[in-house]
Amino acid sequence: MKRSDSGTAAVEFALVGLVAITLFLGIVEFGRSLYMRNAMYFAMDLASRKIMTNATVTNTDVETAIRGAIAFGDSASLLITFGTESVNGVSFRTILIRYPITLLIPGLTNGAFMLAVNRRIPLT
Repeated sequence: MKRSDSGTAAVEFALVGLVAITLFLGIVEFGRSLYMRNAMYFAMDLASRKIMTNATVTNTDVETAIRGAIAFGDSASLLITFGTESVNGVSFRTILIRYPITLLIPGLTNGAFMLAVNRRIPLT
């Protein structure tokens, strides 16, 4: 009896394709997360510059600048926290930006996880 080779390509693709597609989507997710994190750092740099050039700028003005600098997703989803602290007589303003990111690959996580960027800006 002669064996048929038809269908072997489909079986091979089923075995290799799942791994290849998952790897490709993982690379896309990693790149997407890095892009978002870099955009958040850029927004934080703008906020830091705004505070360093005018130490009396209000948190509302800084928050508006941060939300305006974010080019991805929904800037309303940004969680921005302001604070102040003093270390060895030097006053600082602190900013924490968090953004919930949901992965494009289903089933890897139970929900969104947070990308976070923080900065401590000296006021003197």
